[in-house]
Amino acid sequence: MFGLKINKILPYAICFVFFLAYAALSVVRHLHYGSFGFDLGLTDQVVWEYSQFHAPITTIDHIPFISNLLVHVELIYILLAPFYWIYNNVITFILLQAFFATASGIPVFLLAKKHGLNKFICYALLVSYLMFYGVQNALWFDVHSTVFGTSFLSWFIYFLDAGYLWPSLTAFFLTIISKENYAAMTLLISFVYLVYRREKRQLLFIGLSILYLFLIFGIYYPHFGGYRFQSQQGLFGGLNLLDFINTKDKLQVIGYTFAWTGLLSFLQPVFLIPLIGNLASYFILGREVSTAQGLFLQYRIELTPLLFLATVYGIKRIKKLNSVWTGFYLLFCVIIIQYQLHLPLSYLTKGYFWHEPASAKNINTIISDIPANASVVAQDNIIPHVSHRINIFTLWPDKKTFLSDSPCGKTVCDWFRWASNPQYLIVDTGPDWDIRHLLANREDYISGLKNLEKAKIISKFKQKGNAVLYRIQKQI
Repeated sequence: MFGLKINKILPYAICFVFFLAYAALSVVRHLHYGSFGFDLGLTDQVVWEYSQFHAPITTIDHIPFISNLLVHVELIYILLAPFYWIYNNVITFILLQAFFATASGIPVFLLAKKHGLNKFICYALLVSYLMFYGVQNALWFDVHSTVFGTSFLSWFIYFLDAGYLWPSLTAFFLTIISKENYAAMTLLISFVYLVYRREKRQLLFIGLSILYLFLIFGIYYPHFGGYRFQSQQGLFGGLNLLDFINTKDKLQVIGYTFAWTGLLSFLQPVFLIPLIGNLASYFILGREVSTAQGLFLQYRIELTPLLFLATVYGIKRIKKLNSVWTGFYLLFCVIIIQYQLHLPLSYLTKGYFWHEPASAKNINTIISDIPANASVVAQDNIIPHVSHRINIFTLWPDKKTFLSDSPCGKTVCDWFRWASNPQYLIVDTGPDWDIRHLLANREDYISGLKNLEKAKIISKFKQKGNAVLYRIQKQI
């Protein structure tokens, strides 16, 4: 009786432990000013605006004052916004992401159990899923709609496989409204199940997926400015299949993805179609989006349920593999790659990760002096801490040419630019930050601020260490 209760509780306990780990990882990073305006500040502003019944207008983007819906169709944020009525803080958003991501391990466990895999394999698959490099990198690097979409996609796969129509429909709609490209994955998954099982119900999801993709890419984007992430030749222009494997980054993604489950996903090739399709959407269709081609950032989390679907069916196909040794093999692969890539969960064991930078304390002191409704331009890693306001802008390092009255004594000076007419500027030039946080090297950044002061564009209002809150005297 006791053993039976343990078996029922253990999968949820494992997910809860990973939730605590990922929550600590992402919250501590944020509190130590390691998060960024792109993407946390931007998405936080959008969700906060929804919670205030405002239009999702982003002022943080490099093209300010546009609807976020023109960049990505992420309707899931409307459903998440009410959580800000409970606790109006970006940490709410961070914890929601960690919860949904780790809870999505449950359908993977249930899928493996449903197909009669060895109990230890089921647990090994669950741990492997929750530690997948795409999951770690996505939860480490701010908050993204892809995490929520992937979480719902995992449930969609399980309900579809189990034949639960209404739960699968619910998970399907939550998946496709998470981000504009997710209907392509539900389409490919439904197609694979149609081929594998010959069930007519799959036609429903195929049809709905095609309809949604047509509405988004055939009607919506063409009439509202176009899809920002397509190539210059258009979404399907200039296609070259060799783009799938033409860089080291892409080959690394392919290699580490399949190696994560020890190549067991190859044993049932038909179930690899959605995974290959997802990679192709980035490597071929989205080849010009340089940040989406490698191992890191949030994009590879989309592979997680697709890889583990193929792995479950691959193990099921070879009866001799359905043993405890396969479970150990799966965990061995995870440990080796975790060690080799030094993925974010490893940071929890490092003393430096838990140590709060002195600069963070200084910024916290300065932020408290910004009026609640004031418009602010801020350093990139400070933005997520002040993004619950209508007008919050990114501080962009720049150069400016002076024909006379040069503040730096040269023709070209380090300078900045920002949108609109903010009232305050907040920065921190401490040694804890680098080009990722400042968007420029530290020397040029400090030089630019001095030039703004000399030109009487800004004046110091309050300072704590290297953290400074300026009043903006003149706009640039």
